[in-house]
Amino acid sequence: MPVIKFDPHSSNFLIHGDRRFFLTSLDNSIFLVADNCPHRGGPLHLGYFNCQKNTITCPWHGLVVSTNRLQQNAMPLVWRNNIAIAVLPQTKPESIAFGHRHLLVTSEVGTK
Repeated sequence: MPVIKFDPHSSNFLIHGDRRFFLTSLDNSIFLVADNCPHRGGPLHLGYFNCQKNTITCPWHGLVVSTNRLQQNAMPLVWRNNIAIAVLPQTKPESIAFGHRHLLVTSEVGTK
């Protein structure tokens, strides 16, 4: 399983093989979560966050994903001197691309 180190201030998104991950803050902790919606692989980092229900709605087909589920399936992540160290799932040897993306996980306005 690959262990990676990265600066979360310059990289909040990474691609490992055909899997995408993004950093998100949930319950005052930071998690490295899979970006793929379980329905059809839509980009959850572009979804809508409902802070009252603790869910993210996929922008492609509207599937509602619990942030608890994202937390449970998050990649192991530790911090050391402002550097994030993560363990990624084992896949065939592939490069890891780091990037900084504007995460559009935003709060839905007026939801109950």
